[in-house]
Amino acid sequence: MKKNVYMVQANYLHGNSTYLPFAVGTLVAYAKANKKIDETYNFGEIFFLRENTDIVVKKMKSPFIVAFSNYIWNYEYNKLLAKKVKQAYPDCIIIFGGHHVGRGQELFDECPFADYFIFGEGEEVFAKLLLSFEGGFSADEVPNIAYRKNGRIVFTEKKHLTGTDYPSPYLTGCFDDILNKNKNLNFFAVIETSRGCPYNCKYCDWGNLDSKKVKFFPVERIYREIEWLGEKGIDGFGGADANFGISKRDEEIIDKMIEVHSKTGHLKNFQTSYAKNSNETVFNMTSKLNSCGMNKGVTLSFQSLCPEALKNVGRENIPIDNYKILLKKYAEAGIATYTELILGLPGETYESFVEGVNVLLEAGQHHAIYVHNCEYLPCAGMSDKEYTSKFRLGISKIPLNQPHRSVDEHDEVTEYSRIITSTYSMPEKYWIKANVFSAGVQCFHHGGFLPFIAIYLHSEYGIKYSDFYTGLLDYFSPIDGSLVKTVFKKIQKRFSEVISLNNQLTFYDEKFGNVLWPAEEYGILCLAYERKRFYNETKSYCEKYFDNKELFDNLFFFQQAMLKKQICEYREISLKYDFPEYFKAVIGDKKRELKKGSFKYKINNVKQYDTFEDYARCCVWYGRKEYGSVYINDLEKL
Repeated sequence: MKKNVYMVQANYLHGNSTYLPFAVGTLVAYAKANKKIDETYNFGEIFFLRENTDIVVKKMKSPFIVAFSNYIWNYEYNKLLAKKVKQAYPDCIIIFGGHHVGRGQELFDECPFADYFIFGEGEEVFAKLLLSFEGGFSADEVPNIAYRKNGRIVFTEKKHLTGTDYPSPYLTGCFDDILNKNKNLNFFAVIETSRGCPYNCKYCDWGNLDSKKVKFFPVERIYREIEWLGEKGIDGFGGADANFGISKRDEEIIDKMIEVHSKTGHLKNFQTSYAKNSNETVFNMTSKLNSCGMNKGVTLSFQSLCPEALKNVGRENIPIDNYKILLKKYAEAGIATYTELILGLPGETYESFVEGVNVLLEAGQHHAIYVHNCEYLPCAGMSDKEYTSKFRLGISKIPLNQPHRSVDEHDEVTEYSRIITSTYSMPEKYWIKANVFSAGVQCFHHGGFLPFIAIYLHSEYGIKYSDFYTGLLDYFSPIDGSLVKTVFKKIQKRFSEVISLNNQLTFYDEKFGNVLWPAEEYGILCLAYERKRFYNETKSYCEKYFDNKELFDNLFFFQQAMLKKQICEYREISLKYDFPEYFKAVIGDKKRELKKGSFKYKINNVKQYDTFEDYARCCVWYGRKEYGSVYINDLEKL
């Protein structure tokens, strides 16, 4: 009789969507390809949602092995479930693996119910471990694991794995049962074309495979996986690669995605981590995706613009002049770009962070800047005790920092993030101040409320973006009852509570749907909900920069008309100055001239939203990476 094996990769629901459990699927596909394993073990249901743990245990029938894929969004859930499995079935073998499993012995103290830990890549190790349970060789001969043996902890040989020709979980039917039984869910799928990263950024755990060499999976398998996704009606999909576009063949893989999209109508949105130093291959790929509506924006990452911080984390950026060229190139092609920064890197100061944001805006990044608070990950280089001590990293343990997931009041256990909230160069109070500034810029500028005012002032008078937006926050700071002060006081209070009370970073308001929002998007939604009040109050701040009242009044009207709203108030706008042509030239880094006269424009592609919740989801959540907050690219001159 076969022995029962159950795999667990529990995910949250995001509305009605969730991920197919790709990580454990790869292990099952590889293991079942071994004839002896297939004859010995029966792989039962894959548990991919955060179901009630008691119910999950009841679903398991005499489990011989239960294996868990661990990361920050399911580690506490996995520990609770594993503990209950062990209580119900004391002889069951519990295996933990995944990115959240580091090599430290403290794991055995945290997880007394776990029998084996797998480090790094899992396919070959998991299969060999299953074979060791059937005799013939000892678990000591299985590389990259740790386990309990006669009251002590055994760490086996650390070995770099070079295999690439692994069976696909999609093509071998690992997920067929999940799709058939959950037709009410929208699944997001992951494909992996390569594995490994040539970089060694200290904040990232992608480099924990102990090799800077990238290995590539067979392209024939990748093509067949893409066809499978199209046949199964998958619309959202992404890449698991650390640097998609690092190889020329990646452009051919994009061609295959587009071919299947055209044939099936599915595979609508592709998301991935593109090559860190964006290249011609990445541009060609994203141009193709953009032409058929499959592109969700291109990342031009910096993480920081502070030289000391970059040195401390082992990061190198493209020169800012090259960045400007790339921005212009993508803008001319009509491709949205966004730039990511990480707040909390050792060496960064409040002043260097503010100046870094200003440099990006002056370079022309008006689509989107995403600022992420640095996560302290157990398998990243930053988690080394000597590193932590050297750079005096202060860490706050808070409820999971995962924006946009649904609020589940019945979740049994809280997951946690560990956020760096102070370093030798940025004390806690400046970390709070930097976050408030960050939320302000992302809200006022990239949220679409005041970008045209700020761009005009910078273009014509050389006023720094950072001065304009810090000035705005300072202007309203003493004005009790003002909308800006009310909203940003809440945001500041939340960041303070992250440190003092270990409160969560995200915000919830039932007016905006059953969604957890990051600070900047929460700010955008609060201002959008009371949009007219916002503009009535901010007019006095903005007009003090202008000596031409007619120009200011017309620009301020244009700014309001350009902001996307739940219900658009203007289908046509009349202007005394040709602001659309002016701003398109400025944003495109071209020669500019503001013409005065009589100009009329029509706003195309206007979408009305039945509820504010729909507006929040479509414009603020989905639209941020695509310049979805303003109508500047939807204007037609009449």
